[in-house]
Amino acid sequence: MADFVSLGFELAFKYRMPAMMLADGLIGQMMEKVEFGEAVAPVSEFDQRWVANGKKPNRERNVVSSLLLDPHAMEAHNKKLKAKCDALAESEVRYEEIECEDAEYLLVAYGSSSRICQKTVQLGRKKGIKVGLLRPITLFPFPAKILEKRAQHVKGIMSVEMSTGQMVEDVRLSVRDRVPVVHFGRMGGVIHTPEEVLGELEKAFLA
Repeated sequence: MADFVSLGFELAFKYRMPAMMLADGLIGQMMEKVEFGEAVAPVSEFDQRWVANGKKPNRERNVVSSLLLDPHAMEAHNKKLKAKCDALAESEVRYEEIECEDAEYLLVAYGSSSRICQKTVQLGRKKGIKVGLLRPITLFPFPAKILEKRAQHVKGIMSVEMSTGQMVEDVRLSVRDRVPVVHFGRMGGVIHTPEEVLGELEKAFLA
């Protein structure tokens, strides 16, 4: 939460797009030591032709709009946006892998769920179950390529979420039906435990 606020501002200015931080109630009540890195790049380092700050001398009017009435201009604009999304997917995907190299079963989780799943990985490995954790740091762009790669070497994937299943569809799309993908979620208030996650994994794939 400390690192990504600065990064969010940097990416928002760099790509001229909104940046949204995702958190949950458990993270909001946690406290631990953090180390602050370098400050975000100054706004002046980014292209500011988009800034609507009034008509200046010797400058054309700056009308910011995403509605282009000319169909060819609209198509060109959409192609530009598509190129931006492609650039994001190529350069800005962030994720963390824990015990994934030899994993036979993969947990996918972010936020407080990922912290819980780190313990699940330890518990599973103690029981001889080769469990790994892939933690998406960016949900857009989603780490689809690494998930597709991992899906070729595991027997099953579980999406662990504090929701009814907002991420599991992205996981399924990423793995392209190579392996079974199941969902385990709690609704908040009640938070899943590492033992519960392991139990659901065993029930889904080892029963």
